[in-house]
Amino acid sequence: MEFKIINKYLQEEGRTFVSIRSANPYTAFERVLIGDRTNESDEVLIQAVLGQVATELNPAEGVKKLQEDLHTQAQEYEAKLAKKDEEIQKVKDVAEWSVLARVTDVDHPLDPTVYKRGLELVDLGKTGTTYPAQAIFALEDPNHVEKFSEGKRVMVQVNQPFTYQGETLDQLESLHQNGKIGIWKWTEPKADEPKPAGELETQPVQ
Repeated sequence: MEFKIINKYLQEEGRTFVSIRSANPYTAFERVLIGDRTNESDEVLIQAVLGQVATELNPAEGVKKLQEDLHTQAQEYEAKLAKKDEEIQKVKDVAEWSVLARVTDVDHPLDPTVYKRGLELVDLGKTGTTYPAQAIFALEDPNHVEKFSEGKRVMVQVNQPFTYQGETLDQLESLHQNGKIGIWKWTEPKADEPKPAGELETQPVQ
């Protein structure tokens, strides 16, 4: 039995009217489906109508079919969500790589406002998170007083797998000294070495 769509339209907000018909033997069904489904293919709408009819005629079988459809939809949604998360992570990785490359390039120091904007792209450290080698995260330095709109964030570069347990910058200093992490902050140029705004220094903590 081959069905064709005879009519479909959005009956009201959140409801789609669908009419299907089979010529041999002549059979016709009309049902209202939940949601705006006017953009779905004819095949999908036909199966949706037949599924609703089956549920009405055989509730137990209809419920089983509905559960199967919901499971399939859930799997498809999870796959799409995973792909989207993967794409977002790729963009995030590129952004963090760019920040890492520029902040650690002491030969071409960043303007303080650019430094601030760059570190705003980096996530703040999350307690309990284990960061792999070469990962970066940011921490707020509450004691820092801004003078050139450089912000209060400091970049932490992980040189080997490291689990952040909520340490302050002072507490991380020992790890910086032994090379397990790198701490990079914007530093004001020395008075006897004035530099243009675009060449203000970004240096690792000494």
